[in-house]
Amino acid sequence: MSTAPPLLQIEGLRTVFATNAGELAAVDGVDLTVRRGQTLGIVGESGCGKSMLSLSVMGLVPSPGRIAGGRIVFDGEELTSASPDRLRALRGKRIAMVFQEPMTSLNPAYTVGFQIVEAMRAHESGTPHAELKARAIAALERVRITAPAQRFDAYPHQLSGGMRQRVMIAMALACSPDLLIADEPTTALDVTVQAQVLDLLRDIQRDTGMAIVLITHDLGVVAGMADEVAVMYAGRVAERAPVADIFNDPQHPYTLGLLGSMPRIEEERSRLLVIEGTLPPPGRVPAGCRFHPRCVFGTHECTLQDPPLLAFGPGHGAACIHAPVERFMAQQEPEEAA
Repeated sequence: MSTAPPLLQIEGLRTVFATNAGELAAVDGVDLTVRRGQTLGIVGESGCGKSMLSLSVMGLVPSPGRIAGGRIVFDGEELTSASPDRLRALRGKRIAMVFQEPMTSLNPAYTVGFQIVEAMRAHESGTPHAELKARAIAALERVRITAPAQRFDAYPHQLSGGMRQRVMIAMALACSPDLLIADEPTTALDVTVQAQVLDLLRDIQRDTGMAIVLITHDLGVVAGMADEVAVMYAGRVAERAPVADIFNDPQHPYTLGLLGSMPRIEEERSRLLVIEGTLPPPGRVPAGCRFHPRCVFGTHECTLQDPPLLAFGPGHGAACIHAPVERFMAQQEPEEAA
C-alpha cells in the first residue's frame, strides 16, 4: 500500500440540520480516506447519508444544515474552516461532482456548450472564449459524444438521458480535477448506457490518475468500479473494506443483508432476501447499534453500545460487536440445537 498522504481524509465528520426538534445529524461521525488514483465506493439505502456526505466535502450543505464537527482535509488543506471564496476556487477545479439527475442539474435555458464553458471560465477568467470553446468541444469528444461540435449548441432537452449524463461528466472533468465525486451517476439509465458511463469513468481515471468517490445503492456497480467500499447506515460507516472482502467476507449484518438482496445468476431462488424494517430517521436513531432493530443477529448487548469500526483484517473494519460473524454464528448453533 502507498505511504503517500491521502488525497482526501475525513475524520469524525458530523453534519447537522436545525429543526424544531433540535439539531438532527445526517452525517454522524464518519471517517474515510481516499488516495490518488483510487476509487472509493459508498453504498447504502436511500437516506443513509451518502449524498449529504458528498455535499459536505463540496461545501454545499443546504440551509439550515451545517458541519458541526470533524475535519475534511483535501491534499493537506482543511476544508471545514476554509472561506467560501476558497471553497469556490477548489470546487470544479480540483474537486468536481457529477450529480444524480442531469436534467435538473443542467440549466434548460442554455446550451450544454455554454454551460461547460462557464464552468471553465469560473476558474480561468482570462482565457479567450475561442480556447474555452475548443476545450469544451474536446471534453464532449472525450466523453464519447458523437458530433461534439454540433452537440455544443444543443439544449439539454434535445439530448437523451445518457447524453446528458455524459455532458455532466464532461463539465466535471473540464478543469482536470484531482477528485471526482459521482453521486448515483447511473441512476435512471438503462443497463447498456450504465455500462458505457462506467467504462467511460474507468478509462478517464486510467488516463488522468484522478481519484473517484462513487456513491451508489447498486452493489453491482461497486463490484466493477471500486477499490475499497464503505457501507453507510443511518449517517455512519457500518463497514469499510477492500472491495473483494466486502463481497467475499462481509462482516456487518447490514452488508450481509444488502448482498443477500442482490439477484445472482448462478443461484436459483424463488425470492430475494429482505432486510426487515426501515431506515430510522435522524431524530429517531435507536440506542446502541443503529442497525439492531433490523438485525437477525441482534442481542441485548447490541442495545447497550454503539460500536466503532472494529478492525479484524487488513484494511477491513465493521461496526458490529459480533464480528467476525462466522464465529458468532458458530457460537449460536449449539444454543439453537438445544
